[in-house]
Amino acid sequence: MIEYSIPISDVQVRLIENGSDGLIAWASCVIAGGIKLNNIAIRRGRDRSLFLTYPTKRTPQGDKHHYHHPITPAAAKAIQDSILTQLAALAKAAQTTMETVS
Repeated sequence: MIEYSIPISDVQVRLIENGSDGLIAWASCVIAGGIKLNNIAIRRGRDRSLFLTYPTKRTPQGDKHHYHHPITPAAAKAIQDSILTQLAALAKAAQTTMETVS
C-alpha cells in the first residue's frame, strides 16, 4: 500500500449547543488547496469518543447517499486528525478564557 500525505488546511469548527445524536459541532476543511468539504459532523459516541460523520441524503426508499466522504483510511485519518486538533485548540482556548475571567 502506498502511503501519501494529504494536505488539509482552513479547518473550521463551529460548536453547537443541544445537538442530538451526540452532535457537538460542525466542521469544514480544504483538501489539497482545491476541494472544500462542508458540513462534517463531529459527534461524541456513547463511550465518550469523538468521531466524524459526513453529510448524506436519504432517498424515499431509505437508501443513504453520501455527498462526500474519504475513501481511504489515510484520507479519513488525515481529515479526522486535522478537525479534532482544531476542536482541541478551541477547547483549550475556551478553558484559558474561563480561567482568565474567574
